[in-house]
Amino acid sequence: MPQTFLGLDIGPDTLKAVLFARKGTGGRILDARVLNINDCGGIDEALKKLAEDKKFAEASCSLALPPSDVIFRQIHLPFRDDSRIRKTLAFELEPLIPLPIDDVIADYVTLPQEDLMVAVLKKSSVAEWIEKVEAVLGKVSVIDVSIAALAAQIMTEKSQGGCGILLDIGARSTAAVIYEDGAMKQIRSLAFGGAQITEALARDLSISTAEAEQKKLAGDYPSASPNTEDLCRRFCAELQNTIEFMKLNGSLNNNPTRLILTGGGSLFVPLQKELEKSFAQAPEILDLIRLRQLDTEESLRVQPQIMNTAMAAALRPFAGRKSFNLRQGEFAGKAARVHVEGQFKWAAIMAGIILLLFAVNQGLDYQIKTRRLDSLKKQIAATFKKDVPDAANMVDPVQQLRTKLEENKKTFGIYKGTSETTVLNILKEVSGLIASSLDIVIYNFSYENGVINMKGEAKNVDDISAMKNELMKSRYFKDVVMGPTNLAKDGGKVNFDLRINTK
Repeated sequence: MPQTFLGLDIGPDTLKAVLFARKGTGGRILDARVLNINDCGGIDEALKKLAEDKKFAEASCSLALPPSDVIFRQIHLPFRDDSRIRKTLAFELEPLIPLPIDDVIADYVTLPQEDLMVAVLKKSSVAEWIEKVEAVLGKVSVIDVSIAALAAQIMTEKSQGGCGILLDIGARSTAAVIYEDGAMKQIRSLAFGGAQITEALARDLSISTAEAEQKKLAGDYPSASPNTEDLCRRFCAELQNTIEFMKLNGSLNNNPTRLILTGGGSLFVPLQKELEKSFAQAPEILDLIRLRQLDTEESLRVQPQIMNTAMAAALRPFAGRKSFNLRQGEFAGKAARVHVEGQFKWAAIMAGIILLLFAVNQGLDYQIKTRRLDSLKKQIAATFKKDVPDAANMVDPVQQLRTKLEENKKTFGIYKGTSETTVLNILKEVSGLIASSLDIVIYNFSYENGVINMKGEAKNVDDISAMKNELMKSRYFKDVVMGPTNLAKDGGKVNFDLRINTK
């Protein structure tokens, strides 16, 4: 009998579950549920209610968490060997995240040009989710990010080439993946969702939000709605700015040629029209069940736009390395394993193959390892000499590099300014003071010894002056000096240079 897998899409307000039976290269959806977490009295009670049905309680689980719970970083490593990456990952991440490295779990997916997209989650969160789920349901085999698990299913298509945007439009936020040539280039959580659309529609129609929600679901709203259209337009502008910024810094090479929508807000027609106008592409509504050609129970009615992510979580154990699994490190040994039909027969065959390969490997092992060791020593020596050229001898390269990094921190003050002015505070202050209505792109930001140098591009000089006046209001800045300005190469915008002295 095929083994069943339970995909759980855990959001801030709802718990979505899909029970899936794997068979061959496809499978069958046995059941699907949507539970309101608040109505159940919290996530613990929602999980207990789901477990009341024994077929849910006995299945292996894959969790899909919202991207707002996870930290994402991009790093560069000059090798692709998984064991080497995992040994180096903590060292590379340590200066890039606002948490102690010993308190987090990280996993990665590969990007072109030896880059990695890394997802980071607190160990306490991993342990808490495992404890919550396994207390009432089956073993947790995978902990992934919802939009990444969904993107992994999209990027397995033969037509995965080119650039695209996947949007999961939820009740209060939208998760976005920008991908290119089969690799996730950016993962973002945007403050836009069905609740904001309902509020804008209520203002347009001068009705309550409850009435506006009913009209939105029924499609009973006017074609011209100023507040709603403005909301959708600002959302699309934010997406366009993200694309432009990625193209400027070289992380994206092409404009999107595909827009894929899912989530409860994906069916809102004014949003679809505004996306088509902004990107010159008609958006597609994702139906993962049809895309993967899966069967469903005859009595089951599944809304694809609502259940796509839970379905992706159920398929996650078979998605390979195109997404994350944050059940790593000290938690990895507890993960449930996928059983295979006829496992004893296949186990005997595999055991024979392994023994044969082991016998062959023994004859070649010494020579291969010797060559690999020599190669690793040369790579380590080259990397060490590049980063610590003034060191007389290489004794303990990891410790020497850590010492050099600490010296650089003290010398240049890269990661903190004064005891009262941190980089995090400064970035938050700049983000809060610059109005979203200003058409400004910052492409260079540096902070050293109490001085911030900021370069960027604005629509006109008035926008630059307005930004300067707003920054002068900061409690952290002593003065803001505007350097020379000049027209950008395309002649449509103005390049600027600001120097800010901190207090």
